[in-house]
Amino acid sequence: MTNPTRISAAALCGLAVAAALSSAAAFAQQKPMPPADADRGKQLFYEHGCYGCHGFNGETGVRDLVGTGSPIVENVDLFLTFLRLRADQAPLLPSTRMPNYPASALSDAAARDIFAYIRTFELDAPAVDDVPALKAIVDSAARPYRP
Repeated sequence: MTNPTRISAAALCGLAVAAALSSAAAFAQQKPMPPADADRGKQLFYEHGCYGCHGFNGETGVRDLVGTGSPIVENVDLFLTFLRLRADQAPLLPSTRMPNYPASALSDAAARDIFAYIRTFELDAPAVDDVPALKAIVDSAARPYRP
């Protein structure tokens, strides 16, 4: 006699296929997202205070957004996932930690617009050797300390 609470491998496989087909059908019925709007993203970047840590051009703040090679700022889905998975982060202001952005605070479309704006940033900081005062500071810091 077989155990009725035990699921056979074939039944389990059938359930997996049915779930996959159901998910695929639901995905196919979703309306495509409208193209992201970098101009709106710029406005949202300022409204949400992103410039406070990331600077006005993504390279002058505490946390750089350009030139880092981070996949979070290279892929919109990773960017959105990063914003959403910070649900445990809700620092009180002022804070040096990035706040969380649940969908109730920032829609997917708005987050995609911000991402589109971030993708317009370009590295344009001068090299250290091109700024004599900065080069002198860096060279001075590199020398051994002598009291």
